[in-house]
Amino acid sequence: MKRHVRFLVFLVFAIPLLLLCNTTEAQVKGGKDWPKIVTIGGAPLGGTGYVYSGGFAKVLHEKMGITASVEATGGPVHNTQLVNAKEAVFGGVSAPAVYDGWHGTGWAKGKKHQDIRIISPMFNTYFQMYALKKSGIKTIQDLNGKSLGVGPIGGTSALIWPVILETLSVKPNRVVNASSSDLNSQLKDGLLDANAQSVGVPWALVTEIETTHEINIFSMPAKDMDRVLEKLPYLSPGKISRGTYKTNKEVDIDTLTFWSFFITHKDISEDFIYEVLKKIYEHTDIMIAAHKSAVETKPENIIYSPLPLHPGAIKYYKEKGIRLPDKLLSPR
Repeated sequence: MKRHVRFLVFLVFAIPLLLLCNTTEAQVKGGKDWPKIVTIGGAPLGGTGYVYSGGFAKVLHEKMGITASVEATGGPVHNTQLVNAKEAVFGGVSAPAVYDGWHGTGWAKGKKHQDIRIISPMFNTYFQMYALKKSGIKTIQDLNGKSLGVGPIGGTSALIWPVILETLSVKPNRVVNASSSDLNSQLKDGLLDANAQSVGVPWALVTEIETTHEINIFSMPAKDMDRVLEKLPYLSPGKISRGTYKTNKEVDIDTLTFWSFFITHKDISEDFIYEVLKKIYEHTDIMIAAHKSAVETKPENIIYSPLPLHPGAIKYYKEKGIRLPDKLLSPR
């Protein structure tokens, strides 16, 4: 009987200790203002942003013990709205979408979403232009008077390419909106002179058309790039590395890019965001296993952010020795 009582007493004290040992790292190390459950605004089901966000959620769960769920959303614009309204703790956004949200331009229609802060880069998206070699089109200026595919209506490519062309005083005689695969087919059939979109690398359609046709992939000269960046400051210069395609086996392709980023609300704990970034960068292998685009999730790429960073992010990147432009420092 006495042994039984002693065992019960042991359980009374031991079980709480065991539970304490199994509490999340966030609960042990963090303050009371650390969230225990987080919602992540992803993208439409199956989209790159949705799959990538799954890797982010896995890091939070496995390395911080935080329950994290990825929600299927309408994408960058929707995620900007959700995080700004505190309806999601994190969200994946593209630079063009979040820039318009912050400034109240474009889709935001005068309403500024300025309670959001950038925390980390996700992946880069590259503007890519190509035409059949037999067309003789080798530069953007050669598109004057030609037909050009720019992707589906409402897509980032369809929104930005006309602005790029206008900035460079290039006037195609026809701009075509359709799916990427449809535009590729039109190009092969001679119904379209060139195709220009913003996608990841390697772009499967370029790889596909190279198997049956000789093509030219255009670079963007530095002087043209500077003009566009002045007009569209959320874009960044970039390179498609040599060997990405058969066509650029020996040369890099200079082009414009835009980055995607994770955002959070400005009121989220500084210490929490700092710890999240530590874990994300320590375990990018988990992110890459979820989606290979996470190979570009590197601290140094935070400098391409078009908006201010969260204080916890500022602390992390400064500790890493990254020189942050003034525009990235959080407004108070």
